[in-house]
Amino acid sequence: MQQLKHILSYFFDITLEKRQSAFSGEVVVALSHGQYKLSTQNAIYSYGKKYTSFDKAFNAIDIQQQKVESVLVLGFGLGSVVDLLENHPSIKKIIAVDADEVIIDLAKKYLQSGLKSKVEYYCSDAESFINNTHEQYDLILFDVFIEELTPIQFMQVDFLSNLKKNSAQNGILLFSKIDDSFRSKIENAQFEKNFTAVFPEAFSIDANGNKVFAWFNK
Repeated sequence: MQQLKHILSYFFDITLEKRQSAFSGEVVVALSHGQYKLSTQNAIYSYGKKYTSFDKAFNAIDIQQQKVESVLVLGFGLGSVVDLLENHPSIKKIIAVDADEVIIDLAKKYLQSGLKSKVEYYCSDAESFINNTHEQYDLILFDVFIEELTPIQFMQVDFLSNLKKNSAQNGILLFSKIDDSFRSKIENAQFEKNFTAVFPEAFSIDANGNKVFAWFNK
């Protein structure tokens, strides 16, 4: 039956589970083109190896050639970034942070079974986690959305400055923003001013309806 679902998913999405989230309303896990997809009515939160925003960003910075041992993922979803990083030669641990207990539960259910990487899960708001951790990370990935927008507290200079403190020497920060609507483009224009104020050497990567802001801690 599982093999049949896998084949059929290349023709149409197969819904596996629906859950109610206090943050996002109804979230749906589906099998689509052989990948687990997590979505709400207005946004896709995870899509396995087809999660093209970070896939394009990783290719743009040649992630396989970067020395990365520790990874912090803020806004984990079903862990698409873990799928994309599974074959990285030097990663030793991945810290997965998501404020939504429902999402953490789904990630453990649908991701963990076939996973080689070691993942530590934390059900926490990204701001609280960053304010209370003293660790520094080689790769920080920010991917927090409520529907198609980033909560305003994560676009402020104070939060971005704390992210900078948690970046290891020679570390990398990738901050993903949806960029496919008039509303999101207006939001991103203001965010870019704050981001470059904290990270003057930053640059952006266009990624299929997303914009990923990137910074190297050189």
